[in-house]
Amino acid sequence: MYDEDLANLEDWLRRLKVEYDIFFNGHRKKPPDDLRMKLERIVKQLSEAGDLSFQQRFRYNTLVARYYVYKDLWRRTLLERESAADAETPSAAAQTGTSQTSSGESEVRVAVSDPALELDSIRNLYENFVKLSQERQEGSPAVPFDRFLAYLSKQTKALRGKYHCHRVVFTLAVEDSSVRFRARPDYDAGSDTASA
Repeated sequence: MYDEDLANLEDWLRRLKVEYDIFFNGHRKKPPDDLRMKLERIVKQLSEAGDLSFQQRFRYNTLVARYYVYKDLWRRTLLERESAADAETPSAAAQTGTSQTSSGESEVRVAVSDPALELDSIRNLYENFVKLSQERQEGSPAVPFDRFLAYLSKQTKALRGKYHCHRVVFTLAVEDSSVRFRARPDYDAGSDTASA
């Protein structure tokens, strides 16, 4: 009953690997997301099939395990390529953004590889930090810019060394009526790894 789906899964996985090889060798401009989405749909569909035979389930698990190994390899290769591209274009290394948190408060995010060389971005972050701190804690003394820069430089060096990343993302946000300042390696979309 599911043999045809499993054959398609195996065939699409083989084709997807070839397409990614073509992409990483520079013969294709975009990753093969269309084929990957098609493959993920059939993976989900088969995962929900409760009446697979033992042999079919074994074959399915083997193919899915292979897919996840490939997927992790492709993700890491993409990250390495992005880091290499960032290293080649220092002007693109600093990215500053402001967004709204779910509570409607503003959030400032800056990605840097060397704070001492990216003073415009750091100055923007510092000015927002001072403004938010004074709004939340009236009369609080402002941290001098040079001390702020030294702290960011120390955090950047520590996180880059620990996580082997090219850049560090600093996020400034208001949470529970207080100013929160966090840092994390820029390749990881997970939880923050350092707090001020």
